[in-house]
Amino acid sequence: MKKLNYIILLALGLIIISSCNRLDIAGMVINRSDTEERVADWLDYDAQNGMPIINEVPDNYTFYSCSDIHINDDNSRFAKYVTIERNDPEAAFSIIAGDLANESGEGPFILAEAAMAFNPDIHADNDPCFPIIGNHDVYFNCADFYKQHFHTSTYAVTVNTVGGYKDLYLFLDSGNGTHGRRQLDWLEEQLSHRTDYRYCFVISHNWLFRTTYNYTTTPAANLPEDEQYAFMDLMSQNAVDMVVMGHFHYRDVKTFGGVKYVMTDNLNEGKEAPSYLVVRCADKITYEYRLLDNE
Repeated sequence: MKKLNYIILLALGLIIISSCNRLDIAGMVINRSDTEERVADWLDYDAQNGMPIINEVPDNYTFYSCSDIHINDDNSRFAKYVTIERNDPEAAFSIIAGDLANESGEGPFILAEAAMAFNPDIHADNDPCFPIIGNHDVYFNCADFYKQHFHTSTYAVTVNTVGGYKDLYLFLDSGNGTHGRRQLDWLEEQLSHRTDYRYCFVISHNWLFRTTYNYTTTPAANLPEDEQYAFMDLMSQNAVDMVVMGHFHYRDVKTFGGVKYVMTDNLNEGKEAPSYLVVRCADKITYEYRLLDNE
């Protein structure tokens, strides 16, 4: 009986806590945003506004990638990352592979957008930043805030170099632990033009490989196995060069079916030695992790 009373008290406590915006427990357990509906919105935005094209890029260039910033009320690390990239003369753009936010409310998205804003006093170039949505950007009813500030998470970016090369970057929404049917159809259509491009990169939040550190079985942890196999087969069949992901707060690199899968580290404030990824596109693709605090 005493044990039952404790359980009842715990349940009541969770209900009370979940009524608080900052600790919306139910918002973490129940994902209130649907992948198919979001992707329909993303693709509608793309159709109306067009997808980004970056022209006049040197044949040899770099791009930066980070993930899992988990902003609460401090965007300083993210702002530093953006500033480093925009002051690198070889860098063309930066990527944020999901989880901009860490809690409920619009505040983290406002801070993220502020960190991406061009500041001529400290930025040499106004290089674009390309985000995607992560599971924490979907929790707590936050998908609408992401949409208001960043508009899309399913889109293609084309890089045209001065020497006539074209590189393709495909950005995906995996915030619910699935890419969904409509998005996979869109991805397959985009990849049907793969031979028009020198290099092809795919960016998604959720890491695909179950290893010792990512034992979690939450709904946002891994894609369903049948979808995972189909996704990886699609990557291999279309000679995707690299898939960039995040989510598990570790660096990791796997090669499967001729495709390099690279997981970025987390850049959130609690990380003792946060790092980001720098990828160089030249005669071949090379990459390295750099520690943020060493800059």
